[in-house]
Amino acid sequence: MPGPVTVTHTDMAIEEHAMRKAGMLGTGKNTNRVYSIDYDSLPPEARETIKLIIEGGPFPYPGKDGSAFGNRFGDLPEGTYLEFTVRTPGVTNRGARRIVARKTTGQLFFTACHYERVGVTGGTAAERTVAQRNATAVIDTEWRNGFYIVTGMTAGLRSDVVQAIKTRL
Repeated sequence: MPGPVTVTHTDMAIEEHAMRKAGMLGTGKNTNRVYSIDYDSLPPEARETIKLIIEGGPFPYPGKDGSAFGNRFGDLPEGTYLEFTVRTPGVTNRGARRIVARKTTGQLFFTACHYERVGVTGGTAAERTVAQRNATAVIDTEWRNGFYIVTGMTAGLRSDVVQAIKTRL
C-alpha cells in the first residue's frame, strides 16, 4: 500500500476575500475591474509566458517584453510593473494579451485587452457605457475588459516568479 500523499490546496474564496479586503480586487480608478483567475484556468499561452518569465526568455518581443508597464489608467494597485506578451491564437502581430508583473511582490496579472480602450462619443452617459462594454467585448470575447490577478499558484511556482522578477529590477 502506498504511503501518504500530500496535496496542496488553496482556498480561492479565502484568497480572493483577502485581496478584495486589501483593495486589490474590484473597480480600478477607471472603468476596468480587477478580477481573479486561478493559474490552471489561464489560457495555455499565458502559462507559457509565465514559464518564459521564470526561465528569463527568450521572449517573442525582446524589445517590449520585460519593459515597464505604466498603469496609466490606474487599473492595478499602486506600484511598478513589467509587461510580457502573451501570444494570442490567430493573431499575427503582438496582440493585446499580456502578463503584467508587480516588481516588488512578483504578483501576476493577466489581461486580454492591455491598453485597448474603446472610445465612444455622443448619446447619454448610460448609453456610452453600454456601447463601450459592447464594443470592448469584441476585442477578445473570451475575457472581460480588465485585469485578472493570478491566484492558486503553488508556493514553489510563486517563489520562482518572485525571484525571476526581482532579477529583472
